[in-house]
Amino acid sequence: MVKTVANLLLTLSMSVALAAGSDKDKMNKARELYEKGKLDAAVDIYSKIQPSSDFWLEALEERAWAHTRQGKFEDALADLQSITSPVWAPQVGPETYMLSTFVSLKICAYKDVIKKVDIFKKRMLPRVEALESMIDQPMSEETWKTVSKLKKSTVSMSSLGQTADKFPRYFYRDSELISLVKKGLREKAEARMKVLAKADLAEIETNLKKMKIIDIELIQNVLTLDKDQTAKAKDLKFSGTDKNKTMTFPVSGGDDEVWVDEVGHFQVKAENCPYKGASL
Repeated sequence: MVKTVANLLLTLSMSVALAAGSDKDKMNKARELYEKGKLDAAVDIYSKIQPSSDFWLEALEERAWAHTRQGKFEDALADLQSITSPVWAPQVGPETYMLSTFVSLKICAYKDVIKKVDIFKKRMLPRVEALESMIDQPMSEETWKTVSKLKKSTVSMSSLGQTADKFPRYFYRDSELISLVKKGLREKAEARMKVLAKADLAEIETNLKKMKIIDIELIQNVLTLDKDQTAKAKDLKFSGTDKNKTMTFPVSGGDDEVWVDEVGHFQVKAENCPYKGASL
């Protein structure tokens, strides 16, 4: 009986490892197609990554980039709405928020642009503080305990949970760090973590600069709206809603409340937008 259970556990572990390897191969292939400009083919492969995969958030983000390059802003925003939901806040990088803000600007969703700039600041500030602390101070025992798990087990975004924003993104995939941990070289592993933290801070700074450009674009675009556009806005009318054909769900938490079943299945419909601003 014990032997049977052990065999089952081994089989399960092998299946998980195989699935992870397969998803990594898919991501590499999709990225190769993306770089070659074969965006439809890349999107198709990104779409094959399942929510259970540790690569799923990356796949959604990169699929959103492909949609953006195709000019399919509604599809891009739908993917980004999933990624930037509070459910994944500790696991999402700064570029994702920047892209989501940029796409909202492209479809003239100015209110969303303002909101997303604010969200970027609120979510990135704690991460900046944690990364700077990692760089300036000796590694804590709690942090080392997490990092040392690379020696015997697999660390993932899901296992890190809400603590993910206290570490460099995807540090557990860094081959140099893994090698140092397996050799028991704590000081060198700590130095490597500082290098990864500095790279993350540089990424945040780069995207913060882009967010400032988007903010300026927004101000310029709003200030230069001609009187004709303003007049048209006043004439907007909304059709009535048949209550007998409508289902309403009461939500008490506002925009931050998310039903997990919705994540990955959002749809966005945007009206025509005259904005012709800068591109990424």
